[in-house]
Amino acid sequence: MTKKSDISTPEGYFEDLQQRLNAIPAAAPAREPSKVRRFAPYLAYAASLALLVAVGNFILRKSTTPAVAEDPYWDYIAYLSDALDPDGYWEDYPEQEASLSNEDIVNFLLAENVSLEQLVSYEEGY
Repeated sequence: MTKKSDISTPEGYFEDLQQRLNAIPAAAPAREPSKVRRFAPYLAYAASLALLVAVGNFILRKSTTPAVAEDPYWDYIAYLSDALDPDGYWEDYPEQEASLSNEDIVNFLLAENVSLEQLVSYEEGY
């Protein structure tokens, strides 16, 4: 059960092998890597982590909306709520506040001589 291989070595290959190996110059002794070379992987890791944090922070800041909308009408509505209820009556009775309709609020504002522009801006806000 032996198979004969078609592959053969050149004539005299093994006789000259040791001589050819001795002719190869010896490699220079390995030098110790410098400190920069030794810490380069750690520096690269720290730089990539810092870059990832900076890019993530930039994207997060650009994709979120501000916490408080800068709308001048909110200041007016806050002023109206303080002016129309200086004693905080509606804060003590929240169930009565829910019973008011938008029509009741508009009629009250008209009775208080609130301008039509202010009333329209109030209705657009809701």
